[in-house]
Amino acid sequence: MGITFLIASFVLLMALRVPIAFALGLSSLGYIYWFMPASVPLTIIPQIMSSKPSSFPLLAIPFFILVGELMNASGISQRLVDLAKAAVGHLRGGMGVVALVSSAMMSSFSGSSVANAVGTGAITIPAMKKQGYPRATAAAVESASSSLGTVIPPSISMVVYGSLTGVSIGGLFVAGYVPGILLIIALGVVIRFLAKKNNVPITARPPVSALGTTFMRALGALAIPVIIIGGILLGIMTPTEAGAIGALYTLVVGLVFYRSLNFKTLWGVLLRTAITTGVILTVIATASTLGYILTYERIPGQAADALLSGLSEPWAIMLVLVGLLVVIGSFMETNAAIAIIAPIVIGISEGSGLDPLFVGVIVVMALAIGVATPPVGVCLFVTAKLAGTSIERTSIAVLPLVGVVVLITAVLALLPDVVLWLPRLAGF
Repeated sequence: MGITFLIASFVLLMALRVPIAFALGLSSLGYIYWFMPASVPLTIIPQIMSSKPSSFPLLAIPFFILVGELMNASGISQRLVDLAKAAVGHLRGGMGVVALVSSAMMSSFSGSSVANAVGTGAITIPAMKKQGYPRATAAAVESASSSLGTVIPPSISMVVYGSLTGVSIGGLFVAGYVPGILLIIALGVVIRFLAKKNNVPITARPPVSALGTTFMRALGALAIPVIIIGGILLGIMTPTEAGAIGALYTLVVGLVFYRSLNFKTLWGVLLRTAITTGVILTVIATASTLGYILTYERIPGQAADALLSGLSEPWAIMLVLVGLLVVIGSFMETNAAIAIIAPIVIGISEGSGLDPLFVGVIVVMALAIGVATPPVGVCLFVTAKLAGTSIERTSIAVLPLVGVVVLITAVLALLPDVVLWLPRLAGF
């Protein structure tokens, strides 16, 4: 009865368009008030909500958000797009491939798909339209490319998952590179096909000097992922410390070297960082209360037993898990979904003997697809607005790109050795 109330109230509140953090909190409050023993006071809610977001690993989130905001405000995104254009702009697909490569580079700095969509989309979408891409296709290409921000490290979603499950965040970061590269290759193939279908012209190859010039202009920015990931791999920084150093370095680059930041824009950067951080941590806080209830009801163990009793082979478990997560990600924000399902996923990985690091990477990949799919795909809304087209048209145009991402995710779910090769090599 209690779980039925919990699910029904949450679904009802979501249908009424109540923000997900409040929907989680209100449904959990109702459950604790009506269905838990009187010995459990309502004061347990603020205790849980304050304890989870205060964990040290989650401090990495505002720093990675700050890096992304600083990059957008300082014009670093433009420098990355210029570098990508000089390197791959002459290939079949033109600006579509540039959008993909730009998003991949932006991903290695910001850790956010939305930051990708805003930062590079504002530049690449108008350029794609000018080159001959239909508006919806241009938006779809940038939307799918921006989803890399959740997979390629440093990833905020990986920080959330690692913080809630105890899985090494550094290990998740390193494990994200191979899937990220495979996704770039697969999306590149589809983008080139779409360009050929829409008769997008091939531009002339720029001189080598242009590549050298754009590389030098972006060199200061290209050091950011080296500092963040290099510091983690060398063991001299935790992910949180690496995020702080990366944010400080990006600030110095914008203020001193590029001189594209001033105190007025910096105030806006800090304000947007605080708002985004507040949203994410509020979701984690209220989802932690729901996690407490699920643990009290022994839902993670029951869900794991139900799945494992019907499926004995790890490959079957992973495929079913990917399918469920793709559906969940389409209806729920990625970090909120991670906060809710993390206890269940850990129970499944422990019961099936699957490596929790491997499962974590697949969970993040599967949920990341939701940023580019309706009905709540954040990147889909951002890119459609930038392209001046409708969500419906963009949703149709993005189907082949989303399809190949789902395919790569499903294939990697069957190949744990491929996903774990790099983290094992790095000693995780």
